[in-house]
Amino acid sequence: MKKIIRIFFEELWSFYQYIFLFIPGRFGHYTRGYFLSFFFKKRGKNITIKENVEIYHPENLIIGNNSGFGRNNIIDCTGCITIGNHVRLGPNVMIATMNHATIGNSYIDNKKTIKKVIIMDNVWIGHNVTILPGVTINSNCIIAAGSVVTKDVPPNSTVAGIPAKIINKK
Repeated sequence: MKKIIRIFFEELWSFYQYIFLFIPGRFGHYTRGYFLSFFFKKRGKNITIKENVEIYHPENLIIGNNSGFGRNNIIDCTGCITIGNHVRLGPNVMIATMNHATIGNSYIDNKKTIKKVIIMDNVWIGHNVTILPGVTINSNCIIAAGSVVTKDVPPNSTVAGIPAKIINKK
């Protein structure tokens, strides 16, 4: 019975997300933020979600006040994602909470690793950033465009590169 309920919830989420996916302009950003956030584990106020944002397992997403997703974000909440207040994600950001190995085994037989991602308050994440499972980005940080964040980012830091390294500390 649990599996049937889970499948129903996933299908309802997919349908609901599709309905709101391409509403244009600011009206669309706030409409998506309002209606889609009812599926989140916990939600703050004034959430914006721009066009074509894909959120997997929204029931594992906690998001604070005045935070938002940019266009074409892919947000995998399988392992839980916590996003603080005043966090902005640029376009094409990908946050992963699940990983699997593919070398030497078939994809189906692989053991999956699931870890949560935490993004604290006042964080700005640039265009085309990838955040990998198990990462904590502390408060008051900037993640430069094109970075791949593989480990925790200390507070008041700017990181850039592949893998992301500290380039400035306030």
